[in-house]
Amino acid sequence: MSLRPPAVPFLGGPVVLDPTSVTTPYAFLGIPFGPPYAPEDLSVCADAADAVRAAARRMEYDRTWLDHDFDWGGPLFPDSRPTVTDCGDVVGDVREPDRIWDDALDVTRPLVAAGRVPLVMGGLDAVPPMVVGAFEDVETVNVLHVDAHLDFRDHREGVRRGYSSPVRRIRDLACVAEVVQVGMRGVGYSGGAEVAEALARGNRIVTAWDVHERGVGMVLDALRAPGRWIVTIDMDGLDPSVAPGVGWPEPGGLTYPQVAAPIRALAREGRLAALVITELRPALDVRGATAHVAARLFMNVIGLQRSPGARTG
Repeated sequence: MSLRPPAVPFLGGPVVLDPTSVTTPYAFLGIPFGPPYAPEDLSVCADAADAVRAAARRMEYDRTWLDHDFDWGGPLFPDSRPTVTDCGDVVGDVREPDRIWDDALDVTRPLVAAGRVPLVMGGLDAVPPMVVGAFEDVETVNVLHVDAHLDFRDHREGVRRGYSSPVRRIRDLACVAEVVQVGMRGVGYSGGAEVAEALARGNRIVTAWDVHERGVGMVLDALRAPGRWIVTIDMDGLDPSVAPGVGWPEPGGLTYPQVAAPIRALAREGRLAALVITELRPALDVRGATAHVAARLFMNVIGLQRSPGARTG
């Protein structure tokens, strides 16, 4: 396992490349790719974490601006000392790309064991199980998955850990209780059999139209299960007008408040165990808008969840 230091640390926090030495409540981490289907899968999102760091830097370069944020009614860091550490990026070997799965777990496991909350900017959507898997034998967790797509294929082209299968791999983990999937729309790149199997295995599916027509309250109601939650967001779960820098834009997506609302609710209650964001493609972004949205979602956790909740499991 090797970590690359960031050029600019997330929100000006300390840089610590040994995950066992992190002392802040939150740890920002980049995971540039997951097991690929094609060579381009290794590069399209590889710079996403740096794009988010740069977006955060634009917000915090004058630190007096962080003294009051209307999204949480006060300073991001109450004592002006960052509560987030930047652990850099996992260095994946493109010659053996599947190894990044174990390398990422080698970083996330000690963070979870020490009670830190991972804030992970990933590559394509194969990354979330690498974070959820760190909770095995530590804590029972629930998972909220925001995406335009169901991501429940068992395999594609024989690859079982690719970006078409992360929720299937998450559901295979013994530490996972509830799985709520929100934002599905269009064809969703899933067949009817996959939808039926996801439902049969206990997943709750809330389409984008459900949220638009019935309100985000139905998502909040689904989060009442006991225990903490890992939230994983594929940026194409948001509408392209909000997050244009994605590979598969689909109209009718969720708004920023609709995605932020469950994160904010869980953070206020101290029940957010990790936040994973994937599929930001910097080369397709427009004026850094998608990176800015991702940075703001991470900042909502830091600003609202002052004391991460106790484990249950």
